[in-house]
Amino acid sequence: MNAVTDEVLGPVLLGYDGSDGARGAIAGAGRVLGGREAVVVTVWESLGSAILRNLPSGTTELGRDARGIAEDVMDELDAATAEGAKTVAAEGAALATTAGFAARPVACRALARAAERKAVTVWRAILDAAEEEAAELIVLGSRGRSPVTSMVLGSVSYGVVNNSERPVLIIPPRH
Repeated sequence: MNAVTDEVLGPVLLGYDGSDGARGAIAGAGRVLGGREAVVVTVWESLGSAILRNLPSGTTELGRDARGIAEDVMDELDAATAEGAKTVAAEGAALATTAGFAARPVACRALARAAERKAVTVWRAILDAAEEEAAELIVLGSRGRSPVTSMVLGSVSYGVVNNSERPVLIIPPRH
């Protein structure tokens, strides 16, 4: 409860991908926000969907054959990827608990808004998870890339900050 408003605050959403930046963000957030409820989110992309997006067109015989084979193994690949993401999220929740949060893990699949298109984004999945969890704050680590590198490679932090309706805390890597 917040002593000023007597409101129950929603959880802090901690993005976690297993990187050093994400570990540092959880530790830093714990120093400032420890004692709060936290949801540790790991986002995974369907490997099968990524393969299908990059196969030859289904209008050719090679494309049809490749799609048939890919669709047969997609569920198996996705199940393994989902399990790996659950393991990473559990690791992040353990780190968050050590940092002082009452944490629980969540693994989310990155999906585009309109079915599976080329623009599957991790940042969109983080925002969707924040909405589902009614998070008060999103905390992410930064990889410390230069602005030019982030622009070329894309940035989860940039996507979250520029599209979130919630407060976002970006914790830079320690030097």
